[in-house]
Amino acid sequence: MRFRAVDTFRGMAAILVILFHLQHLDLLSGSAFIAKSDIFVDFFFVLSGFVMTHSNFTKITNLASIKPFVVKRFKRLYPLHLVTLLLVLLFELFRYGVNRFVVPLSNPVFAEDKNLPSFIANLTLTQSLNLFHGVTWNGPSWSISVEFYTYIVWAFCLVLFRKNVALLCSISFALLAWFIVQHNGSIIYNYDYGFVRCLYSFLIGMLAYRLGHQLPDTLNRNAYSLVEVLLLGFTILAVSSFTHAESWLMPLLFALVIVVFSREKGAVSNLLAADRFAFLGKLSYSYYLNHTVVLAVMDLLFFKLVKLPHSPAGEFFFVLSCLVCIHLLSVFTYRHVELILQSVPPSRTSKPVAEMAPM
Repeated sequence: MRFRAVDTFRGMAAILVILFHLQHLDLLSGSAFIAKSDIFVDFFFVLSGFVMTHSNFTKITNLASIKPFVVKRFKRLYPLHLVTLLLVLLFELFRYGVNRFVVPLSNPVFAEDKNLPSFIANLTLTQSLNLFHGVTWNGPSWSISVEFYTYIVWAFCLVLFRKNVALLCSISFALLAWFIVQHNGSIIYNYDYGFVRCLYSFLIGMLAYRLGHQLPDTLNRNAYSLVEVLLLGFTILAVSSFTHAESWLMPLLFALVIVVFSREKGAVSNLLAADRFAFLGKLSYSYYLNHTVVLAVMDLLFFKLVKLPHSPAGEFFFVLSCLVCIHLLSVFTYRHVELILQSVPPSRTSKPVAEMAPM
């Protein structure tokens, strides 16, 4: 079973995260929706829980079955993480050369967020387990770190609780609720409590899959289309206006979006499920991990070296150039990096995109 519409959503969410990191530009600074689009990281977590439950819940039966599951996830996550980490290192070396021989840079080279201990932590996917005072090296990789360990914890819990989802969720959500209350409703964490944030959303995704497909499917196409349009509108409004104290509610909303659109019964979901949008799902992981290094390179090139003016036209050209370069790099990394450890080349695989993507 393919979840083509929500996979397209994943690509769109990745693009919104890119725009979030461009909100310092006057061109985008006035949008409340873009200013809070980093919350779509939780959409990735919820969707991971949904997809992992669909593809692996029945496969994880004992301790022995955990190893192939974890190895498979590591092979899917790590190659691109490593390559983007090395790209950031190369760019920092380039900045060192520019700073010393061309023009002094305002931001220090090899600052605290790019030192040797944090580099080693990134190599071991431990950079976001509250070891440092902020995100390090390739910033978005914090979510890959915590997601990998969430997979491990989830698999062990399935075996420990013998797939008693009610018991597992009762204990887990009781602890998570205590954490959320202690932090005034906020789940907006990354380098410190990102693992808790990921686990919370991942379990909601698991429940969404387990419960969502048990709901009666009595609506016709027109009714589904109306529900999809209303849900999209409400999601845009919610993302634009939520506060940190309400952030714990956002994964619940994303779970509803995923359940509704995974059925592909309405006009909007059918449009998103079309083959013309399939590339968004395929490239979403590369979009997400590639974008910060591309933005940094383009910022140095256009605004520091070429002196592109911060006019509406100049910033529009900059944003468009960034998106094009991110897309081109992502096409390359998807084909030649992401699936390098997979047993079947991407051009010949018949596995659904939704099962292959990690976010």
